[in-house]
Amino acid sequence: STTQKQQITMKEDNTDSTTTTPPILEEVVWRDDLIRWEGGLNVDIKKKSDADGDDGDESSDDGQSFLIDPFADPDPFEMFHFDFDLPSSNNNNNQQQILDDTDNTDEVNNNNTSRSISLQIRGYKTDAEQIWQSTGLTLWRASHYLCEYQVEHPELFQNKRVLELGAGLGLNGILAWRLSCTACLHDDESHVETSSSDESTSEVCITDGDSDALVHLRDNIERNRPTTTADSTSKVSCHQLIWGKDSSQKFLQHIALNQKYHVLLASDIIYSAVIVQPLWETVQTLLEKEGGVFIMAYARRKKVPVSIDLVLEAAVEWGFGYELVKEDLKDGIWVYEFRFR
Repeated sequence: STTQKQQITMKEDNTDSTTTTPPILEEVVWRDDLIRWEGGLNVDIKKKSDADGDDGDESSDDGQSFLIDPFADPDPFEMFHFDFDLPSSNNNNNQQQILDDTDNTDEVNNNNTSRSISLQIRGYKTDAEQIWQSTGLTLWRASHYLCEYQVEHPELFQNKRVLELGAGLGLNGILAWRLSCTACLHDDESHVETSSSDESTSEVCITDGDSDALVHLRDNIERNRPTTTADSTSKVSCHQLIWGKDSSQKFLQHIALNQKYHVLLASDIIYSAVIVQPLWETVQTLLEKEGGVFIMAYARRKKVPVSIDLVLEAAVEWGFGYELVKEDLKDGIWVYEFRFR
């Protein structure tokens, strides 16, 4: 497909100090339908260079014309818009003083200004046929809910090494990146861990295994770069990561340069029982043992035969404790934090 033919390896740009470029681990052509329909992660994957040179019968004109769907949506794409308000704690602390001095609620309201983060995420509509091959090409419920938790706890990303697993279009990872910028955070010392210098030392790595999703993920990172220097102090990178012990160890060595992550993020990643073990192998390999936290948002789905209980039981077996930190019982969405016991 045209999407697969696009170059998905991010090149080094020495003019952009906010993008880290570690040694490149060669990427492969892989889509998550290989899990859902084939039933496992051990699939016959091709190197990207091999796939680009594959001109088999499936790419013939006759084959393409035979597969045309006259009822397909002529515009399957969608731009998702988000505005996240970040109220300043200074304004909240000063409200009572303003009331004492003036007894004027209008002045309080005028001074109750806040910062915000605006994101634009481009992907496919949830009913687009492309989603059957790559579920990460659209946004799902748990990613929205995890955003709420992230905005409530921006200190989680300040001066931290952060990695998102199964990022898809990258909403949660991109928000973590923008929240990690010092200029975007609350200035209440009780909520924000400050560094010894004025610059943020945060690094955010956004990953997915699906090669189609990576194309859109990288496009969304570029689309949401901060417009001011003050808001662009955090570093961001994007890489392919297919879960499992061997692949995550290679990732740790070649991409992370043997530096583990303080925070792992994930949402809407559980859709097959076969991925649960590779998930925990990856978390165990990449998460910092001392103080590291894996934050995962899970949404209940009728057609997904994997319960949250199965995921939690596996977590305990792999040496993790867990805590439910946010829930929406009506919509069936939960956010858990996992830590090494």
